[in-house]
Amino acid sequence: MIDQSDVTIIIPYIQLSKETDFAHKECLKSLNETAPEMKKIVAINAMKTEDPFQTVRYPNMSFIVLEEQGQELAVNAAVATTNTKWVFVTNNDMIYPPGWWEKLMVGHSFDMACVSPKLIEPRPGAPTFEVFFAGGAGGDFDKQKWEKFADEYMKADVHRPVRTGFNLPFLMRRDVFDLVGGYDIEYSPWGASGDTDLQCKVELAGIKTYQNPNCIVYHFSQTSNTFLPENHGYWQKNYAYFEKKWGFERPGGDDVWNSRNLIKYEQIKFKPWWENFYKKALSENKAKLS
Repeated sequence: MIDQSDVTIIIPYIQLSKETDFAHKECLKSLNETAPEMKKIVAINAMKTEDPFQTVRYPNMSFIVLEEQGQELAVNAAVATTNTKWVFVTNNDMIYPPGWWEKLMVGHSFDMACVSPKLIEPRPGAPTFEVFFAGGAGGDFDKQKWEKFADEYMKADVHRPVRTGFNLPFLMRRDVFDLVGGYDIEYSPWGASGDTDLQCKVELAGIKTYQNPNCIVYHFSQTSNTFLPENHGYWQKNYAYFEKKWGFERPGGDDVWNSRNLIKYEQIKFKPWWENFYKKALSENKAKLS
């Protein structure tokens, strides 16, 4: 099991509305309650007020402030300040139940350099998520209802095998994040397609991404306003940039969430020196352990 002292939690944050502020405070509160010993870095991008965090400062929590907006910029800057072997990147509208870290470690093996918990959302979303309504960031969030659901789910005597997949939040080895260059900041200031780009880079380096459904996290969902009409131009820009960089269209649907058929090798243009860097190392480790 990975020691909590070897992990830094990265929480990018942009001030947008009362809903995003509410979600952010609930996220920090849940992390402080469930993982008080873990280091946490809040990366504030495009800060609009002098000090928005007067009531949400917790032990083992530090802050960095960026003048420019962008999740990719914020996460990269925060990771650069860490010295832990692992980083755990989360959106700030995700709520963590007691025991989530221990459940994330269930089934964790040496070759799982990138693993995500399963997301629970109040409305139908991606195919690998589960729907359960415990309210949202608009004022109807029922924390007690959510924690009761999570407790029953994670204590149930059910075998849930770890499967391939990727979503935020994710736990990633710091050396993997560094090798692939972290997030591509060209997807900023609005990060549509940036997560898929990172997912593809990790796979190109020879690392398979996993989802551990034994661990669940509640996601208010769509508090970042990514899908508002006024931000559609950013989505189009990033989609086009992905295709120009990689040589094929950004994968979508089940393929992204299940980490299947991400890279079209017959079309790929992106050829970094670290392609398949980890493939040989993982094979050698498997041979030693078999």
